[in-house]
Amino acid sequence: MKQLFEKANQLIQELIDIRYQQSNLFIKLDKKKDSTAIQFKIKNYIKWKSIINTHITNNTQITNISDIKTLKLTEKLEIKLCELFDTGDIKDIDDAKLEVIELERQYNSKNVVENTSVTNSLSNSIISIDSSIDDSEEQYKKTQELEQVSIKIQSKKVKVEKDSKVEKDSKEDKKLNTTKLESIPKNMMSITRPTDVRGSSIYDLQLLHGIGEKSAIALYEKGVTLEGLVSEWIQWVDRNPANSILMPQKMERPKEYTQSKWDSLEAWNRNSILETNLKKKLDIETKQLCKIHKDTLIGLKYFHDMTQKIPREEIQKAETILNRVAEYMNKDLKVILCGSYRRERDKSGDIDCCIVHPDIKTQEDIKSNQCNILASFVEMLINVGFIVDQLDMGLQKFMGLCMIKQNNKKTNVARRLDIRFMPYESYGSAILYFTGSANFNTDIRKIALSKGYSLSEFGFKKKSDGILIPCATEEDVFKFLDLKYKTPKERDI
Repeated sequence: MKQLFEKANQLIQELIDIRYQQSNLFIKLDKKKDSTAIQFKIKNYIKWKSIINTHITNNTQITNISDIKTLKLTEKLEIKLCELFDTGDIKDIDDAKLEVIELERQYNSKNVVENTSVTNSLSNSIISIDSSIDDSEEQYKKTQELEQVSIKIQSKKVKVEKDSKVEKDSKEDKKLNTTKLESIPKNMMSITRPTDVRGSSIYDLQLLHGIGEKSAIALYEKGVTLEGLVSEWIQWVDRNPANSILMPQKMERPKEYTQSKWDSLEAWNRNSILETNLKKKLDIETKQLCKIHKDTLIGLKYFHDMTQKIPREEIQKAETILNRVAEYMNKDLKVILCGSYRRERDKSGDIDCCIVHPDIKTQEDIKSNQCNILASFVEMLINVGFIVDQLDMGLQKFMGLCMIKQNNKKTNVARRLDIRFMPYESYGSAILYFTGSANFNTDIRKIALSKGYSLSEFGFKKKSDGILIPCATEEDVFKFLDLKYKTPKERDI
């Protein structure tokens, strides 16, 4: 199982990158001792990578945990590899991400982006745009004129019944028909659903966020099915609606902590306690839910929502909210929606958002900037009630779910939202890449390769020297390749 070492190498490098961010933040917060401790950890991680690369070179094979223990590794590296073999992940990465987010919040409370107009009132408010999505001409005009609609700031009220996301329709029809889902993961589109019980069950599990083929097989062998997960989720939330709250910011304080004691804890510590308590609760009260990761549990919570396409008019509303929050945060923060929405499709599977700031020109600027713009932007979107759950968060990418509240629907639908923070110099190649389509991106990358360059969201790299050539506009990409410019709609191939 050479793949174990390759995966470990990748994850440890990710951990090194996160720890470097953490170390830099400690320095900015004048916590040099903490920074030194993190630097010591990084040195150990680098030694681990060296050991792992030796085993990759030697083609060391691992078939079980006992094989790992015979390699005479350092104690901590052995623990991490066993954890990776057993769970497919290294928990330290998630913990480190939480620590970085909290450090960024501490720093952001003292340092904000230049010219920002963020006020405390926004953090204690929700945005409400009181217009319904309707097919009538009058309502369509209202949607087009949303830029003239005022944002009404109301007092924030978090209620359990609003957070509960139980689909009533699924109660009436618990027999899932996964052959008629409107939206499925892109990597599943080319796969035909098998007709046998085992094959179809493994296929269905992969429709959930965060489950690949290997994980689906492992879960099926443990008696887990998509239908069983959906049914158990409904029953679990029916017993206690508070069970549906999976975002740490909205979870109730554990009873064993007084409010003052709870407030005295660091945010990453509170999050860790809440997640540990959630896992214990799932282990005691469920049979199948306890076998999936938290991000997959969130995907399950919104499964029926995520299998629906998003109407264009609804994404236009989301665009208005994203632009207004960005403008409120900083007048120079630019937001552009990409994906099939930018290619003028009537419906999309998710909302792809790219943000840039003219002062943050390069990748290095993003890493060294005193304020984490993406973290601040996401936090504000949570505070105004737009983002309702979080799947993953890094320095440049947020993955989660948002909700556009609509007056003409009894139940609002959560929508998948990806936000990417890109260097300003790479703006052109970034929006071209994230606009797609996948076929168009493949074609244009082949053309670039034929000319001796690789093309990514960051720009061109000459294969001979690897030097980045950023592209400030989409037109720059086409000019560089001597191609006629194609509009986003023309790229929908």
